Amino acid sequence: MTAGDDGASLADRVHRRLREEIELGELAPGTPLSELSLVARTGASRTPVREALRRLAAEGLVDLVPRQGARVSRVSARSVRDLFEFRALLEPPAVRQATAAAAADPQLHGVFAGMREGFARIQRQPPSPARSRAFYELADRFDWAVVGATRNEHLRRTIAELRPHTARLRNLSHLDPRRVEVSVGEHLAVCDALLAGDADAAAAATAGHLELSLRTIFRNLAEAPGDALDVLG
Repeated sequence: MTAGDDGASLADRVHRRLREEIELGELAPGTPLSELSLVARTGASRTPVREALRRLAAEGLVDLVPRQGARVSRVSARSVRDLFEFRALLEPPAVRQATAAAAADPQLHGVFAGMREGFARIQRQPPSPARSRAFYELADRFDWAVVGATRNEHLRRTIAELRPHTARLRNLSHLDPRRVEVSVGEHLAVCDALLAGDADAAAAATAGHLELSLRTIFRNLAEAPGDALDVLG
């Protein structure tokens, strides 16, 4: 491996790690990202760290502030609304296409049926951090399965590009433990319609899930101090 290749691989590794921490909320909006601290924490040199930060900035997850350095980008009320409006345009048609694909492909139908069973198991479990983590992981797999079953290449690529922003907002949507319970039921409704081959119902259930998630996020923003959440830019 050449030095250039090694630098690129290190930048990839730092980029993946930081993006995951941002998506999971481990790096909160507004958190400073000092190059020196990232070098110490990741073991990479400053060059791959800078490259990773530039890539994250291009994805809208990091702000590069002149004379101040990098920080995790803030989540404004406007950006939340804009994202959900865009998702409402994209995701119901994607679920329609996934419904048609599952109806035509028994193997894909079986994949979604297995996920439906997983959501049902989670629904029967008592609330706990482990249950919430299991739900997040399964919901993420379900979303990616829908993306993979979407036949329109441009639609598929656009939804995939939004996934990091969608993932970090999930933390806001589920600050209220009751939201996890409701969201499990919403995912079951989408699964049931998809498995029944009812594209209209699957799309409607997806749109309803997005609308309720948006309401929950704004309620959480209104009820919690902005400094505590650090999300109101």
